[in-house]
Amino acid sequence: MEKVNLIIFARRPEISIGKSRLKNKIGKALGANFYYHNLLKTITKINADKRINLKLCVTPDSALLNWPKSIFPKIRRMPQGPGDIGEKMWRVFSKNPNKTIIIGSDILNINSRIILNAWKKLYTSNIVFGPAEDGGFWLIGISQSKKIKGLFNNIIWSQHNTLEQVKKNINSSKKISFVKTLKDID
Repeated sequence: MEKVNLIIFARRPEISIGKSRLKNKIGKALGANFYYHNLLKTITKINADKRINLKLCVTPDSALLNWPKSIFPKIRRMPQGPGDIGEKMWRVFSKNPNKTIIIGSDILNINSRIILNAWKKLYTSNIVFGPAEDGGFWLIGISQSKKIKGLFNNIIWSQHNTLEQVKKNINSSKKISFVKTLKDID
């Protein structure tokens, strides 16, 4: 089997960046600390599996140079760039025209077995999703981005039906598969 092309969307872990809903619930310092440790744990688990070629897609874009030395500084990083999350994900898919999987960095029970299962499904499906408990998705994989059009058009992000909105944009001729439903931490 070829190596899995996996990209984790991540924010530079610090008090002033990202996870605002989580930080509003538990406080900025605790939220930033939780995110940092979960990101480190996620990368450690996934990076240990040599069947996976891991990259980070980071925000803010300055995190390319300004990345914490304690979080795998040698893993290749690319900027997320401007736009909403759909624009950012599509930019990654369009630069990786063959099988690619994107996950978030806030998935508690992620493991390489689930990622490998999603990768296998891309051999027989056009798109694979990892549904999130909140109605969104924590994983999306595409077998060939050139064959998918308008995937993230007119999506209202952070809704209870984000996955359903995206599915409505998929042509009925495309085969969709799913992996395990997990919880992501907003």
